[in-house]
Amino acid sequence: PKRFDHEKEKYLQIRDKIESLLVKYASDSQHLWAVSLAAGRFSAMNLERMDGKQKALEFFECCIDTQNQKKIR
Repeated sequence: PKRFDHEKEKYLQIRDKIESLLVKYASDSQHLWAVSLAAGRFSAMNLERMDGKQKALEFFECCIDTQNQKKIR
């Protein structure tokens, strides 16, 4: 369905924009660890509240699996 495609595209654009902002901020501040912790905390707290603990943990596991499969470092 078109609505799904539109929403998916919107989510991908938001993801890419936020990742770009985080990378830039981490680079500018030279504190990748702190930026990663802040972003992870924001994500964990909100996803758990919206979707529950299990779904939030599944999301993080999926992110880690993607990083490992694509050898993103």
